[in-house]
Amino acid sequence: MSDCKNLSGCSFFNCCEEYSKENSVQGFMTIYCKGNKKDECVRLKLSKAYGKAIVPKNMMPNGYPLPGTTKDDWAEEAKHPLLYL
Repeated sequence: MSDCKNLSGCSFFNCCEEYSKENSVQGFMTIYCKGNKKDECVRLKLSKAYGKAIVPKNMMPNGYPLPGTTKDDWAEEAKHPLLYL
């Protein structure tokens, strides 16, 4: 299985170091970033549709915020991706 093509520039994968040690976050990285669900990644879909700038740093691949964070300051498309994708 190959890694996601956006892995090197993904803020979820690269800058969320404080969360990467949590089992749940590691699981998302394994399943989405390096696994068979990479084409289902909400971050990837938003990036393709609206550009990287709209993808929140604290958004996990399933579209939810990282544990302990909120989506209060996210763009509307990021808050409700199923309505826009």
